[in-house]
Amino acid sequence: MRRILPFIIFTIYCIPYVYLSMQKDFEDDSKANYIIMAIVTIALSYLSGLIRADLSLVLGNIVSFSTSYFYNALRLPDPKWEKYFSPFNSVEQIVIVSLAALVLQMIVYTLARKRAKRYIRNATISK
Repeated sequence: MRRILPFIIFTIYCIPYVYLSMQKDFEDDSKANYIIMAIVTIALSYLSGLIRADLSLVLGNIVSFSTSYFYNALRLPDPKWEKYFSPFNSVEQIVIVSLAALVLQMIVYTLARKRAKRYIRNATISK
């Protein structure tokens, strides 16, 4: 179980959340996937902080960004896709949303690490 949970976290992180959010925004003019992306990545970063799955968090974000960037590159020839995300182009949108999500994840991860340390310290003292 010690290795399975970090692997599951990594696997869920590998989903190209930013691209899927942009695609849903483009197709349905809906920002709902951005909210879902934020909730999922915050929950994963909190869980990563509690179990100290640093590598899953870092590698998962790298793979997610890379796959989002790749799928976006496949859509670049479509002029409607590129004009939809003004004032930024779609590549800038991916970078900005990924960085914002990463900052939010780091804040939540840090809070979860502090909470885990406090829980471990209290459990050790009570024994």
